[in-house]
Amino acid sequence: MNLFSKKYLKEWKSFVDHHKKSCSFKKGDVIFSAGDKTDGIYIIDSGFVKITYKQYDGNELLIRITGKGNVLGHRGIGGDWKYPISAYALSDLKLSFIPIDTFNSIATTNAEFCYEMMIFFANELKRSEKRISQLPVLNRIASAVLENYQVFGFDADEPNKLSFTISRNDISNMARTTYESVIRSLSELKKMGVIKLQGKSIYILDLNKLEELANPNGK
Repeated sequence: MNLFSKKYLKEWKSFVDHHKKSCSFKKGDVIFSAGDKTDGIYIIDSGFVKITYKQYDGNELLIRITGKGNVLGHRGIGGDWKYPISAYALSDLKLSFIPIDTFNSIATTNAEFCYEMMIFFANELKRSEKRISQLPVLNRIASAVLENYQVFGFDADEPNKLSFTISRNDISNMARTTYESVIRSLSELKKMGVIKLQGKSIYILDLNKLEELANPNGK
């Protein structure tokens, strides 16, 4: 969600444009790491990003994938003003960096902006809660594939093909299961006619069925 493209921030556009900075990252680069000082937030102009959280045992959990138009670094707002998560480039990236003072100037004077931020945080919390649910593995894999589609969409030239397919390891991380379970579940979804596999790419053949599997409780 690009909070800075909303109509109620139209009067702030020149202010944001004056203070923001453009930056680029290569695939695999670290954008920021857990523990870094929150010096600002980022808007994705192009490319794909994954967000991870380091557990007490040192393992990193994939908590979010995101792409063009969306915001990064907002979890570092408040508290000790440090990023509690890390962000990695899944592809080459172009970002707009908005210094934290610029962000705070808008947040403290625009009620609609704060409301949109609250809704954004609430939706992120719902997604996080869903991932730790006790749904069967197949349903959790379906949910991960569905989120992959919702974030990145279909390829412009190949109908039903995900424009960007996250790795099997990232799928297993999102679904909180093993790599082997991902392979088995993807094969099962293929047998059911829900998806097609071609190399590392995934094609969604039955989006309605995928949504049913991802949300068996209708939520």
